[in-house]
Amino acid sequence: MPKTCLPVLIFALAAAGAAAEPLSRVHTSYYYVDGKSATVIAAQLEKNGPAGEDGKRYAAKTRWDVQWKFNHDQQGETCGVKDIAVAVGIAQNMPKWRGEDNAASALSARWKKFSEAVKRHEDGHKEHGVKAAAEIEAALQALKPASNCEDLDKAANAAGEKVIEKYRKLDAEYDRSTDHGRKQGAKLI
Repeated sequence: MPKTCLPVLIFALAAAGAAAEPLSRVHTSYYYVDGKSATVIAAQLEKNGPAGEDGKRYAAKTRWDVQWKFNHDQQGETCGVKDIAVAVGIAQNMPKWRGEDNAASALSARWKKFSEAVKRHEDGHKEHGVKAAAEIEAALQALKPASNCEDLDKAANAAGEKVIEKYRKLDAEYDRSTDHGRKQGAKLI
């Protein structure tokens, strides 16, 4: 997700006077599945679920995007950072079963267990985004002043991108090690 997705959020945060920890916004959207059996619902999940980076469809997906902004603190011949603002936007796309209210209790219980496991798994991805934002804020605060503001900007952005890369890799490993949540109970059949 490009770094331009949250400019209003960043500027609002900067105007409020940079919080002690990164601001986080979570948006959850739903797609619907139908069916009167676990097999039919599972087929709907495979057909209608959000696509992953690999093009395959999964039961749910969480995306996060970290934005950062700071002002320059020109002190003589050096340029430092001040007024750091970091925010993370998190978008989760989760399944919702339309037939749950009229279903047999065993199938309803199965769906509940499945959907709770999906949520737990996706919250693991959400946590990666939140941790990335906090780590970026710490990295920006730790930056040493540079001889000019252009070099400082380059160093700040490189530090932020390095953290994002780290957490993207953690997301990918998390999906590999949990089989996209299936090993955590996110499987219906």
